[in-house]
Amino acid sequence: MSRAQRILAGIVAIITAVLLLESYGAMVTAARAGGRAIPALWPLGTEALALAMEVSVLEAKRLGHRAVLRLSWVLLVASVALSTVLQVAVAPPVLVGYVTAGATPVWLLGSFAVLSLLYRADTSADQAAVAAEASAERPPASADPAPSSAPAPATGAEALTKRAHAERVYAELSANGAPPSSVQLAASAGLSASYARALVAQFQAQPPATLQHNGHRPAAAVNINPEATP
Repeated sequence: MSRAQRILAGIVAIITAVLLLESYGAMVTAARAGGRAIPALWPLGTEALALAMEVSVLEAKRLGHRAVLRLSWVLLVASVALSTVLQVAVAPPVLVGYVTAGATPVWLLGSFAVLSLLYRADTSADQAAVAAEASAERPPASADPAPSSAPAPATGAEALTKRAHAERVYAELSANGAPPSSVQLAASAGLSASYARALVAQFQAQPPATLQHNGHRPAAAVNINPEATP
C-alpha cells in the first residue's frame, strides 16, 4: 500500500470509528426506548450485522456465490433500513435531528465499504507481486525434450525420410567433434530413444563419411524398421 493509500485509510478509519460510536449510542437509546432487555447489545443486530453483510457481499461477488450474494444484500438493506428508522425515531423532533440521525448509518456503511475496498486492493496487489516473483524465479523448461516424449518413428516412406534426416543430423553433429550419443541424436532429430540407439549403432559401424550426398545410404544397406527395433 502506498503512502497516500495509508493516509486515506487512516482518515477513513477515524471517520468510521466516530460514526460507529455515534450510531452505537443512538441504537442503545432506541433499544431502551423500545424496552429491550439488554440495550447495550442491541446494536449488534443492526450496525454489526450491516458491516458483516457488507463484507459478505464483497466476498460473494469475488467468489461468484449468487445465493450468498442475494441473501447478503437482503440482510444488508434490512439492517441499514432498520437502523435508520430507529435512529430517526429517537432523534430530536427537528429537521436537523432527523437528517443527522438518518445519515449516520448510511455514512457508516459507506466509510466501512471504502476501508474494505482499500484492504482488498492491497491484498490483491500483494498476491500479484508474489505470483510474479514466483514466476520469475521458476527455472525455464529444458529446450531438449525428454527421450520418452520424442515422437515414435513411422513406417514406410515416412520412416525413410526420418532415417535420412537422422543421417544428416548425425553427420553434422559428428563434424563438430566426437560422434553424438543416442540421446543427442534423439533430441536433435526428433526420434524415439530406441530408434536413435539403433541408428547410432549402425552409424558407428559405417561412419557418416560413407553416406551419399543426398543423405541416403547405398542400396545394399539394410533399412531399419523402427517398429521392430527394441
